Amino acid sequence: MTRLLGSLLLAVMVAIPAAWAQEFPNKPIRIIVPYSPGGGTDTVARLMAERLTASLGQPVVVENKAGASANIGTELVARAPADGYTILVTAPNFTTSEALFAKLAWKFDDFAAVIHLVRYGNVLVAAPGTPFATLDQVVAQAKANPGSLSFGSAGTGSNSHLGMELFNLRAGLSIPHVAYKGSAPLKTDLLGGHIPLGVDGLAGLSELIKSGKLKPMAVLAPRRSALAPDIPSLGDAGIHDVDADGWYGALLPAGTPPDVVARLNGAFEAALRAPDVAQRLQALGVEPVGGSSDAFRAYLMGERKKWAELARTKGITLD
Repeated sequence: MTRLLGSLLLAVMVAIPAAWAQEFPNKPIRIIVPYSPGGGTDTVARLMAERLTASLGQPVVVENKAGASANIGTELVARAPADGYTILVTAPNFTTSEALFAKLAWKFDDFAAVIHLVRYGNVLVAAPGTPFATLDQVVAQAKANPGSLSFGSAGTGSNSHLGMELFNLRAGLSIPHVAYKGSAPLKTDLLGGHIPLGVDGLAGLSELIKSGKLKPMAVLAPRRSALAPDIPSLGDAGIHDVDADGWYGALLPAGTPPDVVARLNGAFEAALRAPDVAQRLQALGVEPVGGSSDAFRAYLMGERKKWAELARTKGITLD
C-alpha cells in the first residue's frame, strides 16, 4: 500500500506541472524593461507586448525599471517567480555587467533565454572637416601618429564603446576613448568638430549620415547592415573577428518550466514574423532575428565571454 501511494503521488507531481503549463497564461504578464521609457529597448518591448496580448489572450504590460546601468530591473526579474509571468526584455548590458561591475545582485545563470528579438549595427563615423573618407585612412593616421585621434561613445561600458575598443585591439590601434553622457551630447560634439570620431547605433546616426553631416567609416561587424548596405563593414576591410552588433532579447527567471519558455518563444517568434511588425522594426533601425531559446542562450554565452575577455585585457570597469 505504501509503495502504491508513493507511485500515485509521484504521478500526480509529474502531471501537475504539465497541466499547469498547458493552462499558461491564465493571468496578466509583465515585461520588465530595465531602461527609461522611449528608448529602443522600450519601444520594441511595447511592440511585442501588443502582439503577445493578442496571441496569448492575456494582457501583457510593460514596466520600466531603469537605473544602475540596467541592473535594477534585471535583478527584479532574477528574483521573480519562475512561472513565465515576469519577462525581461533587455540589451547588451546583460552580457557585459558581470565583467564591468565587481558586485552584482544577479548573475547570468539566474536567467533562462527565451528569444533573440532584434539586432542593430554600431557605426564608426568621422566628424565634418576631418580628412577621412575611408576606414583605411583612419587606420593609417592612427598608426602613423598614435594618440592623434580620439573617439567618443555614449558612455563607458556601452556596447559602442566596447565595440570600438575591440576594433582597437584587433587592428593594433590606440585610439583613446572619450565617454559622453548619452548619444545626444556625442552627436553635438561630432557635428561641432570637437571630436574627430564617434561610435553609436546606426539608427541614431542614419539621418546625419544620409544628410552628409557625418561621414560613415564602417559598421563594427564582419558584414554590412541590411538596413544600410552602402556603409562598409569591418569585414570589407579584412577585419572579420570584430562583431559589435547590439541586440534586444527576452529572458525569464531560471527554472521556468520548458513548456512555458517554448510557448513564449513561439509567441515572440510569430510577432517578429508578422509583415507589419517587420516594417515597424525596420523603421526603428533594427533587424528581427528570432530563433530558438537554445540558439539565443548560445549567443548570449558567446557575447558574455567576448566582452569579459576584452574588459580584462583593456582594464575596463564601471566601479
